[in-house]
Amino acid sequence: MVTSYRRLLSHSGVPYLLVVALTVKLSTPVLSLALLLAALDRLGSYTAAGFVLTGHALALAMSAPLGGRLVDRHGRRRVLTVYLAAHAVSYGLLLMAHQAGSAAMVGTAVLLGASTPPVTAVVRGLWPEVVPPDAVQAAYAVDNAVNEVMFIVGPLLVPLLMLRMPASGVVAAAGAFLLVGTAFLLLFPAVRASASVRSASASSPQIPGRRLSRLAGPLAHRPTLVLLVLAAFGTFSFGSLRIATVAAATALNSPSAAGVLMGLLSVGALIGALGYGARDWGVPAKLLLIGLSLADSASMLAGAHVSGFLALAVLITAIGLLTGPRDAVHPALLAEHAPARYRTEVFAWLNTFMWTGYGLGTAVAGRLTGPDNDASPAFLTAAVVSMLAALVAGLAYRPTTRPTTAASTPPDDHDDPDRARANRSA
Repeated sequence: MVTSYRRLLSHSGVPYLLVVALTVKLSTPVLSLALLLAALDRLGSYTAAGFVLTGHALALAMSAPLGGRLVDRHGRRRVLTVYLAAHAVSYGLLLMAHQAGSAAMVGTAVLLGASTPPVTAVVRGLWPEVVPPDAVQAAYAVDNAVNEVMFIVGPLLVPLLMLRMPASGVVAAAGAFLLVGTAFLLLFPAVRASASVRSASASSPQIPGRRLSRLAGPLAHRPTLVLLVLAAFGTFSFGSLRIATVAAATALNSPSAAGVLMGLLSVGALIGALGYGARDWGVPAKLLLIGLSLADSASMLAGAHVSGFLALAVLITAIGLLTGPRDAVHPALLAEHAPARYRTEVFAWLNTFMWTGYGLGTAVAGRLTGPDNDASPAFLTAAVVSMLAALVAGLAYRPTTRPTTAASTPPDDHDDPDRARANRSA
């Protein structure tokens, strides 16, 4: 395992991109908790604070694909620069609104979410350009591992920062992480060299079906859409599992143990992701998706019947060992099979689908789990959805590869920015 990742880090640009990913990904869990605490401190109401957090999350999820599409059409450097300026202004408005009422805080939180730079999508789109094909799997495994680490470190960092500053100051610190990470990314050679990409359709007549396909973007590509849906199923199960851990810990008369269980899940996911990326497993993508989903479903079913904290802790860790590879394989497959002209937008959609699945999973499992229930309803919900993911992977996923030979249908200029620049200069 060590050898695989040592080779990965030896490629030019990889350590730099990992630093950018770490800086940006730390911002998300810190901001999520700090914004809730700051709103609660100012407004004194969990309901109002919840609206602030929900407004930010929904705006971020809904606007992410737009940011990805703008990057693909107009170039990374130009779009990231505009987003960086807009996001800095949004943070200033949010901190000013902290002294105002709930409506102002909700409005500025929505603006903050909508102006979030698509850094994560850009970084994920860059990996196939930075590393050779045989290292892409390891790159996405490390990318997912960084995400897991930050979701462990982030919530722990908030109370430490609050020893020195108020919650609003921690919100500003979270913003600094993201803004600095975006600025670092703008200095990356592949981003500095990024030129605008004009759609070939700008100078050609539009056929209604083709126009609709362009509007849908990567969602019009069936294998890509199936992968995005499978990612949403995965985070739906994760959201249900989060409810299950709280319910299980409460049933054991130790609600605080839920944090320990979620920590074990992240540790398992970290180990699983790194183990997956360390070697070529020689398993077809479709079988891998089916196998991981079936194993996840079986583990969730076991969770509905397990008793005792030790047994539950072992099971949760084992589930993490499955979710780590699953969450790493989705971006790797998207990078391999999604149309090249949507190289950034598709990862923005991945973020949207994953957060949507997570929100639905927590909502459904929470609805089915009453105050007097144990964790069984939430575990069973997660098991059913994981089984559904296995069925969808088996029946609907048809992996395709991009044309690479002269006999293949050539992409248009919008599919390949390098080809577009060459054609314009010819």
